[in-house]
Amino acid sequence: MILDKLKQRIRRRFYTDLLFVVATTAAVFAWLGNIDMLELIYHYSREYESWELDELVPTGFYLILALCFFSIRRWRDVQTLSRLSEEQSLRHSITRYPNRRALDRLLVSKVRQSDFPLTLLMIDIIGLRQATMNYGLSMGDELQEKVMQQVSERLHSNELLGHWSSEQLMLFAPAINDDRRRELKQAIGNLSISLSPEGPADIHFICVSVVVESRAKLKLGLEQLEDALYLSHARYIREV
Repeated sequence: MILDKLKQRIRRRFYTDLLFVVATTAAVFAWLGNIDMLELIYHYSREYESWELDELVPTGFYLILALCFFSIRRWRDVQTLSRLSEEQSLRHSITRYPNRRALDRLLVSKVRQSDFPLTLLMIDIIGLRQATMNYGLSMGDELQEKVMQQVSERLHSNELLGHWSSEQLMLFAPAINDDRRRELKQAIGNLSISLSPEGPADIHFICVSVVVESRAKLKLGLEQLEDALYLSHARYIREV
C-alpha cells in the first residue's frame, strides 16, 4: 500500500515537473524573442570584443551536452540503486530468504495458470521466540538461519521457501502431487533443532498444507491454511 502511494506520488510529480519545464521554456522563449537575445550578444561582442561574448553560444551548447551526459549517468545510477533497494526489501534481513512482501507479490502477480493446482504449506516454528528470550538475539538469529537451512535441505529446485511472519514460514510448491505433499509435511514435521548436540530439542515444527485449484480460490486457500495452522498449533499446545 505504501509503495503504491509512493509510486502515484512520484508519477504526479513527474507530470507536474514536466508541465513546469514546458511552460517555463515557452515563457523564456517568448521573453528572449522580445529582447532579441542573440542580436544583443552579437552587438555587445563587437563592442566589447575582449569579453569574448560570442563564445557564450558554443560554450552553452557544450554545457547542455555535458549536462545531458551527466544526467544520463546519474539516472542509470539511480536505477541501479532502485533495483538493489527493491531486492533488499524483498528479502529477510537475517536469512536473506524471501519475506512476506516477496511471497505476496509472487502469489498476486507471478503465479501462472500452469502452476495450478498449487500447493501451499505453512510452517509454524515452535520454540523460536522462547529460545531468543532465553539466550539472546544473536542466538535467535543463528537459530533462524539453522531453521531455514534444515527446511531447505528437504526441498526440490521448484519449491520456494520464505518467511511469512517472525515464526511462520511459507512453502510455495507449484503443481506437485499428493505423495510429494505428504512427504514434505512429514519431513518438516519430524524436524527438530537443539541448541546443543546432547540437549533436548528446543525447536519443533508444525506443518499444514492446502491445495489451491485456481487463481480465483487463492485468497480462500490462504485463509484455510492459516485456520489449519492455528488449530494445529492449539492441538500441539494441549498435547504438550
